[in-house]
Amino acid sequence: MIYQDRAEYLSVKTTKNNNYLSHIHRQVEIFYVLDGAIEVTISGQKKRLEKGMASIVFPNAAHETYTPQASTAVMMIFSHDFLPDFHYEFTFQKPKCPFIDSIQNSEQFSFLVSGLLDNVQGDADIRISKGYLYVIVSMILSRLSLAKQQKISDDICQMISDYLNLHFTEDLNLTQLAASLGYSKYHISHIFKDKFGCSFSDYLKRLRSEHAMGLLTHSEMTATDICFASGFSSLRTFYRAFHEVYGVAPKSMK
Repeated sequence: MIYQDRAEYLSVKTTKNNNYLSHIHRQVEIFYVLDGAIEVTISGQKKRLEKGMASIVFPNAAHETYTPQASTAVMMIFSHDFLPDFHYEFTFQKPKCPFIDSIQNSEQFSFLVSGLLDNVQGDADIRISKGYLYVIVSMILSRLSLAKQQKISDDICQMISDYLNLHFTEDLNLTQLAASLGYSKYHISHIFKDKFGCSFSDYLKRLRSEHAMGLLTHSEMTATDICFASGFSSLRTFYRAFHEVYGVAPKSMK
């Protein structure tokens, strides 16, 4: 799991065969499929998106993408501060389902997405880009059913990610993490479920497995040494966790 700290207010680009492991960030992210198919998972909900379909990720929602064969999509990532009229929705609400199968006035929507893409890549007036984006987001939100969510500070999500990135190889549990950050373990557990889209143990398992994958593919260390260097307590735990994350045994990566 990666917590991305993006600096830019707006990024719009065409992406091909997008594959990205689970991550979170403070920005809103919209995927609009132009061709092929891509599997998008947002807060535990997964859907195969095909041409003309879209998805939207609200701030601090865990999400990942996987392209089974081939895909072309436009990816729009922006700070919700860039569109202040939607502050309430992006701060205090979340979509019951973040996927849009069909968009009313699909030709108009495609035209707007193309216009936004051209405007951003052409480094034109940012106010025009903002205008395009306001209409795009309005059309998407009109197709969604939104539910209230508890406001959780961006800072605590960043604190959790930073702390675990530094200490994931150590003997660590939820109680220790919560105490180190000055919160109750129930509050931290809620944040994992609501924002990271997984449990603390699953998040830690993923971090350790990703670290082990790097060592397996870029070092001469033995599987046993990699197991303990990645924070696993036993080879059995290592092999089981690695297989759950990657679908293969660690030895197959050597």
